[in-house]
Parts: sequence; C-alpha cells; structure tokens
Amino acid sequence: MLGRSKPKSSSLEPVADFNYSIQVNRLFMKSIGAWPFSLCETTMEKIGQIVLAMTSCFLLLFMFIPCTLCIILAKIDLKAKIAMVGPDSFILMGVCKQFALLTKSKSISECIRDIRADWDYIAMDSKKNREIMSTTAKFGRWLSTVSAIFMFSAGLFFTTITPIFAGKTEIIDNETVRSLAVPVYREILDPRSTPYFEIVLLTEAVGCNAIYSFTVSVYSMAAIFVMHTCGQFQILMLKMDDLADGKESKLANNTYQGRLGEIVKLHVRILSFIARIEELLNGICLVDVIGCTLNVCFLGFYLITEWENSEAIGTIMYGLLMTSFTFNIFILCYIGDLLADQCVEIGTKAYMIEWYRIHPNKGALGLMLMMTKSNSTLKLTAGKFFSLSLDTFGAVMRTSMAYLNLLRTFF
Repeated sequence: MLGRSKPKSSSLEPVADFNYSIQVNRLFMKSIGAWPFSLCETTMEKIGQIVLAMTSCFLLLFMFIPCTLCIILAKIDLKAKIAMVGPDSFILMGVCKQFALLTKSKSISECIRDIRADWDYIAMDSKKNREIMSTTAKFGRWLSTVSAIFMFSAGLFFTTITPIFAGKTEIIDNETVRSLAVPVYREILDPRSTPYFEIVLLTEAVGCNAIYSFTVSVYSMAAIFVMHTCGQFQILMLKMDDLADGKESKLANNTYQGRLGEIVKLHVRILSFIARIEELLNGICLVDVIGCTLNVCFLGFYLITEWENSEAIGTIMYGLLMTSFTFNIFILCYIGDLLADQCVEIGTKAYMIEWYRIHPNKGALGLMLMMTKSNSTLKLTAGKFFSLSLDTFGAVMRTSMAYLNLLRTFF
C-alpha cells in the first residue's frame, strides 16, 4: 500500500486487534520456519526460523525423493503406481508452497506491516470502522481455523491411524509388509523391519504435518489478506456515504475536497494492496488449482476402491482428505469472488450516494475517478491464466470428476 502516517496513540487496542487477526497464520508459519525474518523480534527467533526451515526442507525431500523413485523404478503394476501418484503430488505441492513462502518473504512482511498500519489508523478513527474491521478479521480467522481442522484431522488418519491399523500383506517369501503413508523405494531404505518401520513412520508423520502447516499457512494468509481488504472496502463505502455532509468525518480539513481526497487516497491504497496480494499469491494459487484438480480425482479413485474393498479406515481417511482438498480450493475461489464483487461495488456505490447534493461547481465529477477505476476490476488469479471465482471452483470439480471417470474406465 501507499504510505500512511501512523497515528500517535499509546492504546494497546490496535496491537491486540492486529495480533488477533494474524494469530492463526503466524502460528503455522512460525512452526515451519516461513515467518518473515524482518518480522522476527530477536536473534534467537531468527535462528529458530532458519533451523525450522531447514528441517522442513529435509523432511519434504526425505519423502519426495524415495516416493518419486518408487513410482519410476519399482517393478510394480500400473494400478499400484497410480496409488503412489497422489501422495507424491501432494508432497510436490508442499515443496512448491515452501519455496514460494520463503522466496516471497519480503512481500509477505510488507503486506503484514500494511495491515498493522491500518489497525493503528482505525484506532484513531470511528468505533464503527473498528467494528467492521473486527468482523472481517474474525471471519478470516474462522476460515483459517476451519481449514486447519479439516487438514489436520484428515492428515491424522493419513499419516498415523491408517499405517498403524491397516491390514498387513503377505508377500511370496512369507515376509509381512506393513504399509506406510508415503511409499519408500527399498533400494534406498528398506522399512519392512523394526525399528526402521517406526523411524520412517515417525519421520513421515512429522514431514506430512509440515506440509499441512504449509497448506494452512497459504490458505490462512490468503483469507486474512483478502478479508482485511474487504473490511477496508466497507470503510471506504461508509466514507463515501458521508461525502456530501461530512457529519461523521474527523478530518481537520472537513471540507468536500478534504473528504474526497481521503476517499481517493484510501481507494488507491486498497487497490495497491490488492495488486500486491495478487502478485504474491498467483503462483501459489496456480499450483493449488492444478494440484487440487488432480488430487481430488485420485482421492475419489482411492475412496471408491476402498469402499468396494470394505476398508472402513481407508474409506474414512480418503473421504476426509477429499473434503479437506475441496474445502481449501473453495476458500480460494470464494475469497477471490468476494474480492472481485467488492471492487465492482465501489463503482456502484459512487453512483448511489447523494452525489447531486455535492458542491454545485462540478464537484461530483471527482467521483468519476472512482467509477472509472472500479471498471477495471482487480482479481485474484491462478498464475494470471484465469481468475479465482465460484465458477472456477465448479470448473475444478467438473474436471476432477471427468478425470475420475477416465480412471474408472481403465481400472
């Protein structure tokens, strides 16, 4: 956003509101070493983030490389390899998200600082504006929490419950093989015997939890940033309602020109913030849209297979995972649609206010800037290829089901 002068206030309210709005996102990003260095307050905190980032990277590679080699080199049938593609693609999505979060640390910190500046400014503004921002922050936090609940509850079955309680398989030489959440190429590491099975199982459980944290970090960050923007849009519309009379304005220069100038500056700040969010998220969103399209397809295939084999634990696990992936991609598409609607609504609001009561000397012409700028709607996109909307969500689900039908035809 553009610069905003920081109000002088000793009140702790803006700090508490700001911490509340980003708490979920900060918790998960710090747990995987993705929290921006510039926002770390102490040297020990920075060292901790480096250690966690390196640990997360090691865990992802520990799972991704053996699983990929297993798909390529292991002498197994095609159906068994398809069963490995789902976990491998999920790990690859985690690798991409870690890379994006670490390389775009500067942009993330700038966005978070802008959010803090907005909360500081709102503390000196009307109580109604603070209530609006608190409501949108609460909704963004709720989306983040629900995403985390779905992701980690499904992950608990995937990484822990299913490998421990799944049935054992007898191979030709009467050796008992226990299943793992992520397949391992045995030429590198053979996890069939104790204690190697338990070591690999524990490592995969911790590594998968890192992937879940990366996933929740991305979705919570998107939800928090977009809902913060929606709150700013609602404040902007309240200021537009007050443009003609200025009864609610606390400006020192409470004239029409002063109120219009504040409205235009706020609008430009919001559009600048949206552009920064889009630049930050479009690559990650592309990975998620493509990844979720494939993963929902594979999970549907696994779910049907487990159901036909009367495997209760597997059916529950794949059902939870499919629900989690579907909800997460819905979050991205929903907030993208909500943001686009808010941008358009500003243009409509500029016409619907009592502009005919404004300064007689063509004073209402200043609103033309708002209307013109609102016509070029800024949207969240997936790699700048297509916008994120509820229509996109429908397209993702239809594509997943089409691929699922294709898999069912061959297997």
